Amino acid sequence: MLSTMVMKLNGSFIIKYHPNDDPTNPEKVYDIDFTPPFRRIPMMKGLEEVLKVPMPDNTTLHTEEARAFFDKLCI
Repeated sequence: MLSTMVMKLNGSFIIKYHPNDDPTNPEKVYDIDFTPPFRRIPMMKGLEEVLKVPMPDNTTLHTEEARAFFDKLCI
């Protein structure tokens, strides 16, 4: 859905991103490519890799301990 929206609005899957909202500064322009297909990353595994923290098991996500874990992680 996202790539289709980008294509319809932009005429291309690639958009130009100006991080400082300064289109007059060509040195700070990045291409963001929304061309499908996208790499699929399992959410919990991806979070573990990026955050370097073991995530609660999927069978315990409904528990108070898991909620407390995520609260502490977010803070």
